[in-house]
Amino acid sequence: MKNILKVVAVAAVAVALTQSVQAVPVVGNIGFSGAVQLNSSTVQTATEALAWNNTVVNATSGSFSSVANGAAVALASPWFFNSGALNNFWVVGGFTFNLASSAIYSQDSLFLNVVLAGTVTGNGFDATAFTGTFQVANPSADGHTTFTERLSFNSVPDGGTTVLLLGSALSGLALIRRKLSA
Repeated sequence: MKNILKVVAVAAVAVALTQSVQAVPVVGNIGFSGAVQLNSSTVQTATEALAWNNTVVNATSGSFSSVANGAAVALASPWFFNSGALNNFWVVGGFTFNLASSAIYSQDSLFLNVVLAGTVTGNGFDATAFTGTFQVANPSADGHTTFTERLSFNSVPDGGTTVLLLGSALSGLALIRRKLSA
């Protein structure tokens, strides 16, 4: 009986040591649309966004649900599509988006697609990794270049705490079973 109590005590200490404050990551999606001035008259040769016009939120879910559709978005410029870090790449509704890198994924006479990676913070959430895309259609006859930006945020893994707790519990059950069968 003393050995069983020792096993339970060791398991309780292991559980206590593995408890930590859980991160509160940003989850969900946010999308923007608007107009952009490129450094070229066609998306096929564009490499940079020079200025933004009428950029607004057009879709939200999850952590971004508090941001109203139609809210104005502040975007950094100039922005080179094949770039490294750019702090405050966009800011809206208390969230700040820091770009880690971006790269042109595809580019032809109709569309320019850029993949984005970085972190978002704000509104009491922990810094959360993000991935997303930026797409620009070839300019229309009136010279306005429209774009859409779609960003997805996923929760951060817990670092193995759950597996450690499960393993400790199963080991404890195995020891109790062994003790009872002896």
